Amino acid sequence: MTLSLAAQAYLLACDPDTGRIRRRSRAALLVRASATTDLLLRGQLRTTGGRVSAAGSGPTGDLLLDDLLTDLIAAGPTRWRRLLRHDSTDTLRSLELQLAAAGLLQPHVTPLLRRKVLRLDGRSPAEAVRATVDRALHAPLSEVDTRAAALTSLAAAAQVGFTRRSTRHHAARLAALDQTAGPAAPALRALLRTRRAAIMAGGS
Repeated sequence: MTLSLAAQAYLLACDPDTGRIRRRSRAALLVRASATTDLLLRGQLRTTGGRVSAAGSGPTGDLLLDDLLTDLIAAGPTRWRRLLRHDSTDTLRSLELQLAAAGLLQPHVTPLLRRKVLRLDGRSPAEAVRATVDRALHAPLSEVDTRAAALTSLAAAAQVGFTRRSTRHHAARLAALDQTAGPAAPALRALLRTRRAAIMAGGS
């Protein structure tokens, strides 16, 4: 199956050992940003004056994207940061159901608390996505396609699959990839920066 940007972002956020999402709130924002960017790259969103709005009504061939586009049509022009925050957890859950229906996620009961969760069925899909990000960072820029560039830029903005050190190391390439990702990457970066500042202020 061809994976949407949101699905690829989800696989990046999965722990290679457990097959489960590490930090759900961060993953939810990344998935939401990736789904929105997917619509933007398909020409179904437009940005004007720092706001994003629907430019088409679909269908996209992807249920998650269709639902998101329907919501955007109903909401009207929205600022990027608000768009990424709004319903991000619901978007993550909807994607998990979609991936489970496609057989990429399987139900699992945790051994300690006996909680029912979904986890990645096998490592191959996630490894393929990580290889896509690695190529985007190291291949000649002319050989990096638009979707791979956007995925890598968004993952770096969310610090998913990236450390602060690796982000600094690839700073020049990521700056170039940001041009392809569009407004969602800086909005995501700013949103997470504001969240970190609030957490630090609350702990001081």
